[in-house]
Amino acid sequence: MLSAAYDILKKDAAELVWLEAAHDLEAAKSRVKELAARASGEYVIYDQRTRRIVASFIAPSAQA
Repeated sequence: MLSAAYDILKKDAAELVWLEAAHDLEAAKSRVKELAARASGEYVIYDQRTRRIVASFIAPSAQA
């Protein structure tokens, strides 16, 4: 069984909040796009193996 290697987190004020994990970077990026479509904010993908943030996304707030 493969363990998830990438954590998906969302910046909330002064901290990062863990949302879920993904097995590979492409799956993590795809999932962040889905999450960002529903809720604005900044999302990051953290590589558990290297212990580094490997991607960052800012989802704009919905304009009325």
